[in-house]
Amino acid sequence: MKFPATPFSPVVLSLLCGLMLAAPVVGCGPKKPPTPEEGAPVNPKQAFLAGVQILQTPGKDGAIDYAAAYASFSGAVEVEPGFAKAQYNAGWTAERMGNLPQAATHYRAALAAESGYSNALFALCDVLTRQGQGMEAVDLYKAYLEANPGALTVRNNLIEALIAAELYDDAISQSREVLMQDPKDVGAYRNLSRLYFTQGDYGMSQLCAEKAKTLAEGDSGIYNNIGVTYLVMEKEPAAIKEFETAVKLDSDHVEANLNLGYVALNSGDYSLAQACFSNALKGEPGNIDAKLGLAVSLRGVKDYDNARKLYEEVLAVGNASQMAYFNAATLYEKYIKDYKKALKVLQGFVDANQGQIGPDHEVYNRMERVKESQAIEEERKREEDRKRKEAEERKKRQQQVFEDLKTKVGKLSSIIETYSGCEMMVESGGIEMGQMVLEQAQMVVEAEEIDMAGDVMTFIDEVMPQLEGIIPECGAGGGSDTPAEGAPGEEAPAEEAPGEEAPAKEGGE
Repeated sequence: MKFPATPFSPVVLSLLCGLMLAAPVVGCGPKKPPTPEEGAPVNPKQAFLAGVQILQTPGKDGAIDYAAAYASFSGAVEVEPGFAKAQYNAGWTAERMGNLPQAATHYRAALAAESGYSNALFALCDVLTRQGQGMEAVDLYKAYLEANPGALTVRNNLIEALIAAELYDDAISQSREVLMQDPKDVGAYRNLSRLYFTQGDYGMSQLCAEKAKTLAEGDSGIYNNIGVTYLVMEKEPAAIKEFETAVKLDSDHVEANLNLGYVALNSGDYSLAQACFSNALKGEPGNIDAKLGLAVSLRGVKDYDNARKLYEEVLAVGNASQMAYFNAATLYEKYIKDYKKALKVLQGFVDANQGQIGPDHEVYNRMERVKESQAIEEERKREEDRKRKEAEERKKRQQQVFEDLKTKVGKLSSIIETYSGCEMMVESGGIEMGQMVLEQAQMVVEAEEIDMAGDVMTFIDEVMPQLEGIIPECGAGGGSDTPAEGAPGEEAPAEEAPGEEAPAKEGGE
């Protein structure tokens, strides 16, 4: 079972704060900025306001068009790279779309334009930590804390970065520093729980999580953390209970929904998994793990088209993982049976990792497997086509036999009706046998049992010659009561009566 790289909920400062600061203040609701004429130079401020407007205006389905918003913000910074708030909003929007590398680029640009832009700093550090670049985030956090030593929330963020960078001793020291300033700091206990979890000390991880729970009852992230620990300890029922509690407290909690979704996938409950991953995407629309999990869930419920669309979204963002490429290829290969598309997806992975993978990489084995599957499928289709044609020919022959049967049924019926009074026909058993065969044949014809026509035809072909052989002995009328010419006991009338002369014609010769 796979879990997100960071199963514990990170303590993230509200990135939306910067967005709200950037939004214009108006008296009677947001005003839609004017749309620039096609081909006209982009006005950075206008493009920025357009992006804010899009983020504040969900569509009919309640979804926000992050791609359109990003296009507006990126258009603004292309013209004016030093537009710090536009850079920040572009990064925030890219992050919501799941493109963390692009988000980091914009956050860096925002900091370069405005070095004291703390929201951009915290957002950049969070993205770096989530991408496994904890060491760079550590340096940025430490620089900030030198000027702001009492910022405990930032120090907790530093602890997360230290854990990501595997600097565990420093993480413990920083945790102690936080607890010295505030013995009831929930973030410190949450981070300690995560730290012990990372080191494999699940007992201490649970103790710290329970302590955090007592200090912040109702914190969904803590329940999620406890659930993850139970899961690693192979106590799945207890883990599920904690995940369900976390989701109950926060239906859109990303990590809890992800973890419960993975458990559901592992047990084959694709409907539950689909619901969990969908909820995770409500909380974080661009979350790649949620999209991949949802795609697998949709594949499980045989909604292949929507699964395909999700994979296309993930791969289109760029910097997709090997798992994303391989899962998409599996969908095309094993479920949609589009082998050309499967090979294209795998080739896309090769192209995206040019120079980073060798000839023995697993992707090449997968490509060969797809080709083998394609060959097997093509052979299966050829065999299906052959059997289909055979079935069509067989049905055609059976139909002809059926038509012939109807003709012979009529002929047999006529013979039986005509010669049923013939003693020879009756005594030979021909009439009885013929009637039996006729009844069976008529039943087949009436029911249109085409498949049985050949069997019944065999019986007719056996009885008909026998009956036809007796017919000459039955006489022209079909019966045996009319004597033939010159029958015994009768004398044929003479042409002239004996002893008499035929009268001469009148007048003589």
